[in-house]
Amino acid sequence: MPQFSGGPVEFMTSDDIELKRGDGWFLSYTKIAGIVVVFIIGVVAAGFLGWYINSLPKKEEFDSVDLSDDEIEGAVDETLASPFVIPLKYRLELIPIIDVTGSSRLKGRVVIDFRVNDTTGLDRITLNAGNVTVTNYKLSNLETPMKKRRSIIVYVSSGSSEFNDFSGGRVLRSVNDNSTEDSIQEDAETENASEATTLAEADNQTTATETTITTTEQPITVTTTLKPTTVQTTTQTIVETGSLPTDDDSSRIPIASYDVDEDKKILTIRLDSQIQQGVYELDLEYETAMDEGEFFIANYTEDMWLMGTRLRHSGAKYLFPVFDDTVHKSVFSVSVARSKETRVLTNMPSSTLRDTTDGSVLETFNDSVPLSTNELAFLMGHVKPMNETVIGNTDAVATFWCESNRDLHDSYLLDKLGSIVINLIDVFSLAYPLPKVDIVCLPPGIDENMASPGLIAIKQSLFNTADKSSLVVKSRALKDLINLMGQQWFSELVNVNRSEEWILGGSLIHFQHRIVPEIDPSSNLADSFLVDVQQYVMEIDGYTVSRPLRENVNNHLLESLNDEYAKGACLIRMLHGAISDTAFRNGYKKLINRWRYNATDLADFMNILKEETELPDKISLEEAMNSWISQGGHPLVTVMRNYEERSITVYQEQFSLDKPSESTSKFWQIPLNYINSTGNWSSPTTLWFPAEPRITFYHVDPNDSWILFNVNKTGYYRVHYDEKNWMLLKAALAENHELFPVETRASLIDDVFSLAAMGVMKYEAAFAFIKYMQMRERHYQPWAALTRHMLKLSRLLYETSVFNDFQEYIVKFVSPLYNETGYKLEEGSELTMVAIELACVFEHAECLDWAKNIFQNSTDDEEIEKSVPSYVRETFYCTIARYGTRKEWNYFTEKIRSTEDEEERKRLLSSAACFQAPWVLQSILSEILQGRFKEDEIPVILKSFPRNPAAAQVASRFVRANWPEIAQRFAGSYPILKSFVLSMVNGLTTEQDMEDLLIFRENNYDSMKGTRYAAALVEANGNFVTTWLKNSLAQIENILKVKA
Repeated sequence: MPQFSGGPVEFMTSDDIELKRGDGWFLSYTKIAGIVVVFIIGVVAAGFLGWYINSLPKKEEFDSVDLSDDEIEGAVDETLASPFVIPLKYRLELIPIIDVTGSSRLKGRVVIDFRVNDTTGLDRITLNAGNVTVTNYKLSNLETPMKKRRSIIVYVSSGSSEFNDFSGGRVLRSVNDNSTEDSIQEDAETENASEATTLAEADNQTTATETTITTTEQPITVTTTLKPTTVQTTTQTIVETGSLPTDDDSSRIPIASYDVDEDKKILTIRLDSQIQQGVYELDLEYETAMDEGEFFIANYTEDMWLMGTRLRHSGAKYLFPVFDDTVHKSVFSVSVARSKETRVLTNMPSSTLRDTTDGSVLETFNDSVPLSTNELAFLMGHVKPMNETVIGNTDAVATFWCESNRDLHDSYLLDKLGSIVINLIDVFSLAYPLPKVDIVCLPPGIDENMASPGLIAIKQSLFNTADKSSLVVKSRALKDLINLMGQQWFSELVNVNRSEEWILGGSLIHFQHRIVPEIDPSSNLADSFLVDVQQYVMEIDGYTVSRPLRENVNNHLLESLNDEYAKGACLIRMLHGAISDTAFRNGYKKLINRWRYNATDLADFMNILKEETELPDKISLEEAMNSWISQGGHPLVTVMRNYEERSITVYQEQFSLDKPSESTSKFWQIPLNYINSTGNWSSPTTLWFPAEPRITFYHVDPNDSWILFNVNKTGYYRVHYDEKNWMLLKAALAENHELFPVETRASLIDDVFSLAAMGVMKYEAAFAFIKYMQMRERHYQPWAALTRHMLKLSRLLYETSVFNDFQEYIVKFVSPLYNETGYKLEEGSELTMVAIELACVFEHAECLDWAKNIFQNSTDDEEIEKSVPSYVRETFYCTIARYGTRKEWNYFTEKIRSTEDEEERKRLLSSAACFQAPWVLQSILSEILQGRFKEDEIPVILKSFPRNPAAAQVASRFVRANWPEIAQRFAGSYPILKSFVLSMVNGLTTEQDMEDLLIFRENNYDSMKGTRYAAALVEANGNFVTTWLKNSLAQIENILKVKA
């Protein structure tokens, strides 16, 4: 290798190396910089892309519990009026303009005296007003001294003021009149002392005047026949002498503007300047349409009608602008214009009548006791007084009203009214609180009872109940009248928060069942609360998605309160059983007296009851009740006996049909009671089960004695026992079932089949338990309890191979009962009703022949109605429909179209879902969507679909396929939308059905707002059905093989 020598290069070498490109990269600085820039741009772009994707609306993932919560959280909160305003008195002048064949409306004027308690001042006033158009308004300060002026002339242009002072026969103040001649002191007497003092001072500052009125027009002309009322007003000149405020009087408060929020039903009046604490008067003239939901108008005959209000749930905002206050009550002064051939009834007695020159009548009524706004009511129409009677041992007068003179000597309700009032006085330990009560017979087109203080309207079939009526009809009429009369105490005296209305509503349901046997002991009408109320409530409350009572109540969803009232009744009944009867009665007496004309809540009620009873240490009545109302569902109490140690361990868990294997953390404070074979049924042993998984106690019973918990099922829970105790109970029933009270027998039957459905008890044991019933049980309640469970099993088995075998099994089981009682139609006992239902549903040959013969041989509808009593007519119609073809369907459609009796029409509508032909069921649903039925009839139809598995399956497919159109057609009508969703119950029987439901729910999540809890119930029931078919069907198949 050559080398260079000399100097630095001496050490350099020279090789014959050839440089070649290998596998590496040669990058310049420029390339490296470019790569870095591209990388940074990519990172930034990825970040923006991630942010964008994350910001997109995601499809919500949810389960059934999420759905049960959604309806509450997603609903628009109810908006109330100005919170610092306390209404004191409303003065109402009403002119109903009735057109039976078209649209009716109402013109009115309301003058509201109210107090402002806001120390910071108000620059606006908000009232609740639904579909109300205000035409004139004025605001005045009642505490400002008014300046004197000798005379003033007020000019009212035509149409601007159409109202007369009905109490004095003179023209009412126009919008420019600031007189305050009404006695504010009278208003104050109904309020608390501080309000009374302030109002009296305001009255003293107002100078009394002598008033002379000259009218240049004829008074209002009112024609309330089939044609609309005509109201004619010409120019008025009113001359008053004495003291009147001038236009610049300091009592007049300028109003800047007003607007109406149609969605929230809120009228906002904006002021030029703030108003401070004090007493004010708001004067409004308005018009409103008489919508079907808040008013009713129906005919007795072609020329005779009745109209009235139904504001209990919707509120008075549809009658007049109102401070819809749920805390404070107010005094109402009502005047109504009517024709001479009609009558007007309202909460209070009539005070004055004034004839006008054109033959009309101006009627004014006494000032009311303090009432909540939704308790105000009035009726107007062609009614006459039939009978007057002093009720009970009071001075109050009850008047029965109907469309024509009628002899009421055999009226069952008239005969029992006195006993009802006496028993309710005994319950509340308080006299009847009102001066009168009017009981009005509704036209046949109204199938709804209504009650307000001093005014009751009942459907025609109940009003016409006679002593010779069937026992079922008399029982229903008696229960309804007890409830309606009981509302006279609660509605007039006590207010509750709307989220706790179940306290009073539930109490009335409890009382109405409790006192029926005392009012009519001769008719053998027993307390049927267990099978009429509690069994139904526990069934719908038996899923993991069950909701608590204590939750926000939205005004759009108030139609569902009946279920809340029913569960509330179960809890009130349990509470009554947990403390002494004396303590319970004293508690209600204190509740009414202490909170008279004021608002109360559960805490007040519990504190009062606590004063009347002694409870074990560490037990708080309020905490105990909170454990029941703050969580949904109900407990299953399992009693396990150690026969050697004579001890009992009691466990609690949530009863759940849809997910029985899952453990939950729900626990209740349970008032237990129990008895053994030697115990006293009227005084069982009691103890409290704290909110924990289990308790153990000792020294209870000998080994050969049965033990029974929850005597008469006064507690809102189910009970399960160890196998030996079940055997002891079954043997005791077989030996002498009459040793057990009838409610307890019904409770045991309900529990054994509920436990079998849940999967914790074998169906073989359940059917063995009821074996004694076939030949020996002849009381309504045990058979009613059994009927509900047999109908459920029939639906579960509908598409199985053993369906016909099960039908035959039940026919054999029920035949002895049907043969003994089925022919006693005229007597009409509840046992007869149940026997006919069981026999016809399960295809007893004689029952089917009875229905077919009547249908084929009757020449007209009147003959059918004579042959089939009303209490079994729905069973009759359903039997005809179940085996019907096009001929029967044509009969149904024609009769539904032609009948004017709404109660009979609803029987037909409810029975239409009994058809088996899919085309008939499909056509019913399509006609609903096309608007062929009234809105209050649609839930009646849809509610009947789950009772027929074929109908439920058609409904499930129809709702999924047509939901967008349904949601649009009935937008905002929550009861109807819920009814559509719930019609799918029992229509989901396979895993594919459940998958289809989940897809449907996911695709329509937004449009199902307000119905998602109903969807959760459908899913929960579907889970139960599919699980039951997997786990329990084989048990039924084995039982039927053995019986064959």
